[in-house]
This record gives sequence, C-alpha cells and structure tokens, in this order.
Amino acid sequence: MPEKNEELVRRPALNLRTILYAIAFVLIFSLTCVELGLVSEQLHKYGDDYSNYGSKQYKHILGLLLFSVIVSLLVMLSHPFVGVPFITVCSFILAVFFGTAAGVIWQNTGLFWKGTGCRPAESIPENWRPFARECGRVVTIQAVAWSLFGLYILLFVGTLIHKLKIRARPTPEGFYYNV
Repeated sequence: MPEKNEELVRRPALNLRTILYAIAFVLIFSLTCVELGLVSEQLHKYGDDYSNYGSKQYKHILGLLLFSVIVSLLVMLSHPFVGVPFITVCSFILAVFFGTAAGVIWQNTGLFWKGTGCRPAESIPENWRPFARECGRVVTIQAVAWSLFGLYILLFVGTLIHKLKIRARPTPEGFYYNV
C-alpha cells in the first residue's frame, strides 16, 4: 500500500485489447498519412478550376477526403488525451466520410471497370481522358479510403464493446429450461 504522499503509478495493461488498439491506431495513422499525400497531390496538380477535373463530384470528393484526413490526424494525435466515447463518435463519423468518398470514387469515376481494373485509354469517357495516366493513383486513393473505412468501423465496434462492457456471460440455470 503506498503512503499518503506517494502517488500511484499507473502502468498500462498489456493484454489483447491494448495490443489491438495499438495496431489499429498505428494502421489508421499510417494510412491517413498516405491518403493525405495522395489527395493533396491530386489537388495541387489540378488546381482549383473545375474544368481540370473529370467531374465536379470528383473534385468535391477530394475535398471531403482532405477534410476527413485532417480530422483523422487530429483524432489520432489527440486520442491519448480524450475519452473512449469521443473516439467512438469520431470513428463512426470518419467511417461514414471515408466510406462515402470511396463509394463515390468507385461509382462515378470513368477510369476503371467495376472490379477489373483500369480501362484502356480509348474506352474512357471524354471528360476523364486526361486522367488516364492517373488511374493507378485514383484506384489507390479509393483503396486507402476503403481501408480507412474498414478500420474505423472496427474501431467503432471495438470501442462500443469496450464502453458498453459487452462480454460473454454464463446463462443462469433454469432461465431457458427447467432443471
């Protein structure tokens, strides 16, 4: 038992949950940095004029991704100082943002066939032809956004399980049947 003047030193518990949280936060931080680089490169390369993009929707989705990446970095850098409920809400919101962005890129860019990769340059719609060389980057932006969506969903479920204290509990005898 510590003396009155002595402070309690809290040591982090090393168990499966803390290891999974650490892995999740490292992966989310790393993928967020990758997405920041890819999205900012597209925005700097094509500028602020709508005519430089395949569609207005693509430019706006890049803006949504940039906002999501900045918020994600702020949440990841401040997560040791905020509570689990804040992380739960932020992970749900960011999962929605990243999932929306990835889904819109998958659905509305004219660069790739659904599920088979990049189209040949001659079969790409006219407004997307200047992006034919960028197909790999656009697919990478989409893939990283889907990955962040999945990780944030897992983080959301994990923090909900932690906060709501969902555990396997034994069934009391006689509850479902007579003994």
